Amino acid sequence: MQRAGKLLARDELKDRVRLYLEENRKELRELHNKEALGGRQLAERRSRVIDELISKALTGLGFSKLSGVSIVALGGYGRDELCPYSDVDLLFLFAPRSESLAKDAVQALLYLLWDLNLEIGHSVRTIDDCMEISRGDDATIFTSLLDGRFIFGDKKLFDQLDRIMYRELLPEISSKFIEGKIAENEKRIERFGRSVYLIEPHVKEGEGGLREIHSALWIAKAKFKVRSFRELLEKGVLLERELRVFEKGLDFLLPIRTELHYLAGRREDRLSFEWQEKVARFLGFRDVGELAAVERFMRIYYLRANLTREYSKKLIERCVSKPKVSFHTPKTVFLDNSFIIQGGMLSVSKRSIFQEQPENLMRAFEVADRYGIKMSKYLHDLIRDNVKIIEDNVRRNPELNASFIWLLKEGKEVAKALFDMNRLRLLGYFIPEFGKIVCMVQHDAYHVYTVDIHSIFMVKEIESLVKGEYEKGFPLLTKIAKELSKRHILYLACLFHDMGKGEGRDHSQRGAAMIPRISERMGLSEEESDQLEFMVKHHLIIPHFSQRRDIHDDGLILRFARSVKTLETLSMLYLISFADIRSVGPEVWTNWKGMLLQELYMRTAYVLARGEFKRETLKTKSRRFIREVIQLLKNEISESNIRRHLDVMPYSYFLGFSPEKIVYHVKLFERLGEDIGIDVIYNQNEGYDEFTFWGYDKPGVFAQLCGVLAGSGINILGARIITRDDGRIVDVFYVNRLGKSTYEDKEIWNKVKSNLHGVLKGETDVEQLVSRRKRQKPIYIKPIPQHPTRIDIDNESSDTTTVLDIYTNDRVGLLYDITKTLTKLGLSIDYAKISTKVDQVADVFYVREIEGGKIFDKKKLENIKNKLFEAMEIVV
Repeated sequence: MQRAGKLLARDELKDRVRLYLEENRKELRELHNKEALGGRQLAERRSRVIDELISKALTGLGFSKLSGVSIVALGGYGRDELCPYSDVDLLFLFAPRSESLAKDAVQALLYLLWDLNLEIGHSVRTIDDCMEISRGDDATIFTSLLDGRFIFGDKKLFDQLDRIMYRELLPEISSKFIEGKIAENEKRIERFGRSVYLIEPHVKEGEGGLREIHSALWIAKAKFKVRSFRELLEKGVLLERELRVFEKGLDFLLPIRTELHYLAGRREDRLSFEWQEKVARFLGFRDVGELAAVERFMRIYYLRANLTREYSKKLIERCVSKPKVSFHTPKTVFLDNSFIIQGGMLSVSKRSIFQEQPENLMRAFEVADRYGIKMSKYLHDLIRDNVKIIEDNVRRNPELNASFIWLLKEGKEVAKALFDMNRLRLLGYFIPEFGKIVCMVQHDAYHVYTVDIHSIFMVKEIESLVKGEYEKGFPLLTKIAKELSKRHILYLACLFHDMGKGEGRDHSQRGAAMIPRISERMGLSEEESDQLEFMVKHHLIIPHFSQRRDIHDDGLILRFARSVKTLETLSMLYLISFADIRSVGPEVWTNWKGMLLQELYMRTAYVLARGEFKRETLKTKSRRFIREVIQLLKNEISESNIRRHLDVMPYSYFLGFSPEKIVYHVKLFERLGEDIGIDVIYNQNEGYDEFTFWGYDKPGVFAQLCGVLAGSGINILGARIITRDDGRIVDVFYVNRLGKSTYEDKEIWNKVKSNLHGVLKGETDVEQLVSRRKRQKPIYIKPIPQHPTRIDIDNESSDTTTVLDIYTNDRVGLLYDITKTLTKLGLSIDYAKISTKVDQVADVFYVREIEGGKIFDKKKLENIKNKLFEAMEIVV
């Protein structure tokens, strides 16, 4: 078949359409930057530009009349949701008699579009092809056809396809299609994150994203044979306010996705740290007080995403609900306060139940838990529609509060109930102080969930302990949780521990200040209120002490025990610390952290159980330990040899190691004699190893050890440095590699030994070892928020040393650079502890002057800070 119309020279046509595309892209970018059009309007306009381009191209190529051939837009292009770097998906639909013309048009058009660097997806099919493929198991093709939109060519052919789809095909395959889309949704959520509240949400595929809206509409199209949300409104399937949620969702998400594409210069749909601040600024968010613009933006994102998810699910449920065919009405069980059980689910007998008795809003959750049944969707919707009646007088309602406290004390599924309350917005209205942290994000790579979700996950962690689900992995914590008498106070502490973050900095203090008025509203006793306030105020103390302080310091343990006062409060602090770390995000909890928490708990519990807050003198303790070691080794090593090793140890040595560990050291000293040597104890289950160095004291040897370990790819978790009076040293490092024990990679220690001997003999430059490791950067480094470096000086935590807390962004060789600097400053390091929180390290060093003790001189302390800043390559 011959082409019709004026045929332009290919190069001339290409120049024309390229100019057209460039001019329109520039205009679209300006409209986007000025926010002159809504999200849907701008995406639709972008689609019209491509429509016109295709029309101009085909006309210029001589295909102004395409009898029997129809060009159809599919996917996002068909939905008029085209973003800057989206694929342009096309269907070349042809009648069998026009196959030759279709092939010519396809070839000519595609080559031109490819020359314009457009990402084109295309298929060439007849109506029969489309129908046959749509009847298959892969729903992808039919899904794209549901979004089909005519662009150019034979409109009657497209109309025929549309008519056959809706009148013949859909009645046949709709049930199968809907089942497939629901299964596909599950897989999508598993892949892109089963939570609206992930810190780096996927705008297109993630829960609460664009695909939620698309999926709901596809399923509704298949069920009700409609082509748009507007037709669902006309059919009475959607309410006006529900339609607005979907339209506002698109208007919110499409500009975000568009800006992501522009920022990345490619298709980019994940709202990662790299882009969040820039997108927030583009959308007009600004810092307000202590709340950063990016955190304000992300809170709005999560609120919108949550709403989108809820309404999408609601629409899908309407599509899959099956009409009742039974002639018998399901048996109804009438309960008190207008509640009923119908069809095995909790519902209500009248719609005004909450208006007449607001306390029923909370009583519904109590009743559901007592009977072990789920609430109906109708009841959920009714609760959501009535939460705004909770004003101050309702919050103080004794019956409403009694139901809430009963649930915390006696409930079988507390976390689930709290998640549902939060999702239905009941929790935020009931406790407005908690409402300020709903969907609140912390802009770091450490917290995976929003503050409210993280807090409820903590309750879930405690509940799992109470139910015995963690008994094998955490037997002590399980025992403590099961024996706890004030479970409701612990659950409240979990909910409220980060509540102060809605007010700004010092969240522990601010959150604690809110507790008295909340306790008064809830009817808690004065004792319960005081305990809850203490928990919120000090919920970080156990993680802080265990990860950043020397928990073998008897003075620290005694001070901590005095502040805690009772074993019950200590137990609750231990449980909340466990839950807090576990619910922050994947891989945040480690067995190393668990071991530190447990040791601090056990040492403090021992003091509280004795009821004595007197400290054993260091001299007395060292003598006692030496006697125990002599007794333990009486059949292996002579008392004189044991005393030869231990009498020259500083008193601090006996603070940091148990008699059993000292026995191990004495055996090592005896075996190595006057030589220099190393030894490794593997703790495979705990995920760390204990590396011991036996050598001679000289300036900088600890920094050299840090450099050798860093250069060998070993991660240091903590270290204890012991110098004997005779000049021998025992440096003990707690280490791992790639987050695991080196048990399965023992050969790494041969490399460490070789490098160490080379460095100590002066044959190997430790600086080169570290530099080589620094250069071995991963191929892809994930962008994460950067935080300013901070150095805090603490002269209170230790009786004998100054404690330096260093917070900075992590990098290879950091510990070596710090320890080298401290050595150059003439400081002796007694103890070090390293804690990494994904994007930031908190390194702690117990230091003293070589010929003295603590550092008090302000000028000297300021010089130490400045030199450390320089070493970490930070501009002060």
